[in-house]
Amino acid sequence: MARQEWQVVDFEGEKARRRHQEAHLEALLHDLELHREKLCRQLLESQQELAASRRVSRAYQIQAGCNHALLQTTSEGDLFAEVCRIIVEKGDFCLAWVGLVEEDERQRIRPVAIHGEHADFLRGLSISWGNRRSGLGPSGQAVRIRRPVVCARIADEPIFAPYREEAARRGLASCISLPLLAEGRCLGVLGIYAREVDIFDAEEERLLLELANQLAFGLLALRMRTERSEALEQVEKLAYFDPLTGLPNRRMFLERLGQTVALARREAQHLALLFLDLDRFKDINDTLGHEGGDQLLKAAAGRLRGCVRQADTVARHGGDEFVIILHTIHGQGQAEVVAKKILTAFAEPFLICNREVYSSTSIGIALSPADGEDVDTLIRHADAAMYTAKAEGRQTYRFFSAEMNRRIQAKLLLEQHLRLAWQRGEIFLHYQPQIDLRSAEIVGVEALLRWDNPVLGQVDPERFIPLAEETGMILPLGEWMLREACRQVRLWHDSGFAGLRLAVNISARQFRQPDFIDLMDDILAESGLDPSCLVLEMTESTVMEKTEEAIMTLTDLKIRGIRLSLDDFGTGYSSLNHLKSFPMDQIKIDRSFLADLDRPYGQAAIIEAMIAMAHSLGLRVVAEGVEEQSHIDFLRVRHCDEAQGFFLARPLLPEKIPSFLRGEPREVKRIFSGEVPT
Repeated sequence: MARQEWQVVDFEGEKARRRHQEAHLEALLHDLELHREKLCRQLLESQQELAASRRVSRAYQIQAGCNHALLQTTSEGDLFAEVCRIIVEKGDFCLAWVGLVEEDERQRIRPVAIHGEHADFLRGLSISWGNRRSGLGPSGQAVRIRRPVVCARIADEPIFAPYREEAARRGLASCISLPLLAEGRCLGVLGIYAREVDIFDAEEERLLLELANQLAFGLLALRMRTERSEALEQVEKLAYFDPLTGLPNRRMFLERLGQTVALARREAQHLALLFLDLDRFKDINDTLGHEGGDQLLKAAAGRLRGCVRQADTVARHGGDEFVIILHTIHGQGQAEVVAKKILTAFAEPFLICNREVYSSTSIGIALSPADGEDVDTLIRHADAAMYTAKAEGRQTYRFFSAEMNRRIQAKLLLEQHLRLAWQRGEIFLHYQPQIDLRSAEIVGVEALLRWDNPVLGQVDPERFIPLAEETGMILPLGEWMLREACRQVRLWHDSGFAGLRLAVNISARQFRQPDFIDLMDDILAESGLDPSCLVLEMTESTVMEKTEEAIMTLTDLKIRGIRLSLDDFGTGYSSLNHLKSFPMDQIKIDRSFLADLDRPYGQAAIIEAMIAMAHSLGLRVVAEGVEEQSHIDFLRVRHCDEAQGFFLARPLLPEKIPSFLRGEPREVKRIFSGEVPT
């Protein structure tokens, strides 16, 4: 009994112990579970922190790589392509792209760079930033609201519904679109796609937005650098290239010629310089206008480029002048081949303003080292050869020669003395009497320029007047001549020779000056000369150029009472149609006709016809170059009105004119002693 009671008590104790052990075990298991859960939470937090750290780290790596790209790339395309590559490769993203905003009515976002294995996903999409169906995506929203737009789960986003299956098939789980903002403008958008959902946390979003801002700033800076580079390139192009023809201009030509001459001297090589001038360019420019002239210059430039090697230089020297540098030639023959090729090319008509136009060219050639070993000498000699080609008929070429050099030196010496002559008072006037062939009276004088130089002696006007025209010295010289002659004739009027006419030759350059009429008004007012006593003589070529303007100038002179004379008649255009349009008072027959009067080829008939024609138009006729009695007899029979020449009276100094006018020399009376024919 006692034993049984002990066994029962012991069994109950065992059960109690077991219950205690089970409770302890359960508590221990509970603690272990709590500890496990804590460890799991800590592990998860650690993993999350590590992932976040990695995301931040890759964001910084992306920033560093993109900053390097901003510094190294020189074009927008290269910059965007490199940024997208860095984002995908360094950031372990599956796709990155950049689109630029187009601010037009279509409001497109134009993709300019895509990188990643699924780039084709974007290429077929139409993306807009406008408030329309194609603009409802994250990129359009980012541009409109100017803030980043995150799609944490593409599969759950309604805006991705049409593309959800394609995105899932490519493993595109989430994305972020970042606006490229700079200076208050949205320039574009940066899109990044990831394989994981919920990948873009706040910190990474902040860092990627910084990247987008840096990219936008870099884009602006790059555009500014590009614009500046393009501006500098344009400035350089304008500085070194002719904007009309695209050829090197005079500045670049001079630099290249200097380099070529130096190289040829160092390497003992030969070169040729061709100087070209378009024949009749002024006529074409006047006829077809500046547009036609510009078209001709561009077409001529194209033909010249086609006549030389690629290594040679074709440049526009200015106006209608071109120059060609033939580098490394083997002799004169090679330059001659090119010159002939150019002449052949220019023999074909140019199509200008829908018209066929012919314009040949005259070419001057200088060789180096034979004709010069420096830039200035070569240009001067090629230019001289070109003018020789023009003087010898145009549409040809001429090589520079020693004779040309002598002429150049003589011309330069003459120009130097002429400029000094003006300062030294070596220029003065002679006056040649003009005789009425009916009354044998002296009715006027022609003022003639003379130059007496202590070194050159008395210089022929036919030598220095064309030079004065060419250099522009004719303008001050002509003005001085007009003022002095008008002043002198007015003094003779006051001395008792009232009515004596003054004839003064006007150069083409003077006649075309815009202030020529004002100058005449000033001279007449200053001298007090009666305008009806002044005869302005001008050649046919002077008044035939720009006839409408010439007629207006002649009319302005005519209404002031100034008499007008057509000088050297018969040697220029001699257009009767134009002659009747000009308000002329007289013509002056050129001296060459009387000089050849006795030769058997109809000169007498020509003079007779000119006198009859002038009289039929109501014009008086003056003959110059009267050198013998037979000239007087011939002219009087043909009823020529006036004459002048050495046979009647030589040009006289102004102080000798009064005595000549008072004396009426017996020789003049004897010449006119016969009865005047009727």
